[in-house]
Amino acid sequence: MLGKFLITILLIFEPLIFSVEPVQQPLPIEAPVEEEIGKQHLSSISSLWFSNPNFLPMRDWGISDPEIAAEAALVSNLADEPSLLSKNKILYQKNIDDVFPIASLTKLMTAVVVLENINLSEEVIISENALSAYGDKGGLVIGEKITVENLLYALLVESSNDAAVALAEAVQVKTGNDFVWLMNEKAKSLNLGKTNFTDSSGYQADNVSTVGDLSELVKYIFKYPLIWQITRTPAIDLSSIDGEIKHHWISTNELLGNLPNIIGGKTGYTQEAQGCFILITQQLEKDYLITIILGTEERFAEAKKLVEWAGEAYRWE
Repeated sequence: MLGKFLITILLIFEPLIFSVEPVQQPLPIEAPVEEEIGKQHLSSISSLWFSNPNFLPMRDWGISDPEIAAEAALVSNLADEPSLLSKNKILYQKNIDDVFPIASLTKLMTAVVVLENINLSEEVIISENALSAYGDKGGLVIGEKITVENLLYALLVESSNDAAVALAEAVQVKTGNDFVWLMNEKAKSLNLGKTNFTDSSGYQADNVSTVGDLSELVKYIFKYPLIWQITRTPAIDLSSIDGEIKHHWISTNELLGNLPNIIGGKTGYTQEAQGCFILITQQLEKDYLITIILGTEERFAEAKKLVEWAGEAYRWE
């Protein structure tokens, strides 16, 4: 029986056993030289540039990082596309999570809270407190009746502390809420975990943030193009509601007219904070650079250096 079983197995598998081709050893293959590997790698990167815009901007590592004296700085790219709005690619960073006083950069949050709580056309009466709180910058007059919109120009063009206080008072009357509380609640809602406000002007040293937090605030402010429209205004003539009191406000941003494609920005300066600066520039049709600097006496020169460096150190298209 065992013999018959073995013969049967042999007959079944014989065709398979004797039809297998002998295995041939592969011919040796020369490894590509380093130059060819480099060409293939560059070719792959080039194809990614054109097939996936998320790879742009692409760093040119032949250009070194700039030397910046500021205590903290950040340059990031924001793509203004519905599908890419959350894209905020950091191009340069220095101490982006360290907390510093931010001086009048505070006024950007002041503007946000104003726009979200009171109409632009509403009338504001300038109080004595508004003029005595932090000085008389802005040329406002006690008892002057002026619109919220015009006060925003004073706030963001000339960086008027008086306008900041007057706007805060108007919102408090309108909402019944403390203005600084509204500022800090807004910061919490935007997850600005290291940001704190103590007044609407930024005069006090306890108005603090990080360049990382400020970058998130800037992204949010893209909802309000009026803010950027105001902050890129070199100078403007406005008046009280009755036209009797005239104002000529000049921007504190020295790069307006000296650097192309400025979308907007805000300056800040106190003795404790030193020079602070936020600048938004347009790199391509739908690409924006957010440049933020804290703690330097050379805020305009260093911001310009960072913007020009980003244009050279990255491939944009």
